[in-house]
Amino acid sequence: MHAEAFWGPETAAALRNFGEGSTPAPFVRALAEVKLACLRAVQETERRWPDEVFAALEAACLEVAAGKYPERFRLPLMQGGAGTSLNMNMNEVLASLVGGLDPIEDINRYQSTNDVVPTAVTISLYRLLTEVEREVIELQEALVAWERQSENLLMEGRTEMQSALPMTLGQVFGAWAGATERDRWRLNKLKERIRTIPLGGTAIGTCFSAPQRYIYAAERALRSITGLPLCRSQNLPDEISNLDAWAELANGFALCAVNLFKMCGDLLLYTSSMVGEMEHPRLQAGSSIMAAKTNPVILEHVRGLAVHVQGEAWKVGQYAAAGQLQLNPFLPHTCAALLSAGEALQWAIAAFRTRFLDGLRVNAARMERNLAGSLAMMNALTPKLGYHRVKELYEKAPSPPASLEELAALVARETGTPLEEVRSWLSPGRLAGMNGGNA
Repeated sequence: MHAEAFWGPETAAALRNFGEGSTPAPFVRALAEVKLACLRAVQETERRWPDEVFAALEAACLEVAAGKYPERFRLPLMQGGAGTSLNMNMNEVLASLVGGLDPIEDINRYQSTNDVVPTAVTISLYRLLTEVEREVIELQEALVAWERQSENLLMEGRTEMQSALPMTLGQVFGAWAGATERDRWRLNKLKERIRTIPLGGTAIGTCFSAPQRYIYAAERALRSITGLPLCRSQNLPDEISNLDAWAELANGFALCAVNLFKMCGDLLLYTSSMVGEMEHPRLQAGSSIMAAKTNPVILEHVRGLAVHVQGEAWKVGQYAAAGQLQLNPFLPHTCAALLSAGEALQWAIAAFRTRFLDGLRVNAARMERNLAGSLAMMNALTPKLGYHRVKELYEKAPSPPASLEELAALVARETGTPLEEVRSWLSPGRLAGMNGGNA
């Protein structure tokens, strides 16, 4: 069978103009669901088709939504025309599956590309946002678990890449968990921002040619089909002409990526052979020539994906700004960028949690040795002994102490302070400020 029989002349023209690709499955599913909702609304309000024809039409929509005919959706999202070709492709495919129906008069009845395609974008991106939010929640929970199990493990805190003050590893993980908690809050709020749809607004939000009964029926049907808390916008011209809500979603993804990039950058230092306080899981060969080597492949991979997410988010802002008058023709490009950003972010978070955090090892001995011999301890003991006295102690020591116990013995010996009292000065709660500092 000739390929064009699977769709029609408008899809064939779009393939010539934009090239052959593959329309993302989440978008195809969403657009088929939108068509099903519209067709159910038409049948409910005017009984346009015989029962057996409508049953076949419903079945075709459900099969497409389930991913049964991916070979019939070969258009890339990166295209001109605000998605008209995507809409026509769906119309032609559904008409060809049922037979005897017109792609425009039947499948596209009371619809415009400008209300059904944005509605499909909303559905596909709302689902993606929910999946990304779930990954962020699981990451936050994993970081909090690390925070709790590491709350008494002392380490060196650093500012500007230099020794600063003692803190606990739990506080380090707590800081990362705090940033992730904000990501979780932002993404949850974004679900409210992007759940409005322009369905029924047709071409420019004036509801041209769409009966009111049909509009309400289509909205109800779509909520039932998708199970999502969608609601028709109260300002349909705004919903069709402006894409700033998608730019806001892109910024939410970008901020998650920023936090991931920073977190992985910290961990690259902690797991480096120079610091060595943590160990990256040994997941694969580190070198083709150096046998004894582990590379931080997951941290590097996540940082690379984070840059990609931020780049796609920047593109969405540019697309949103490029709309003119009553329509933004760059909605398909916007959807492509957000799908790419969201999927990359979802993968990055999952890889970081399951491939890195789950196998992360802490080198407590190295952590204590780095702390005991660092200038951070000078700063921590200053309130008790005074800056100059502490400096004398460090200059007097033949070599940096290798442990906190060795440091305590040195201080007790040189100052005449009872060893137990010095040990209390070096307790995790006191050094890390968990019991009111050095009081």
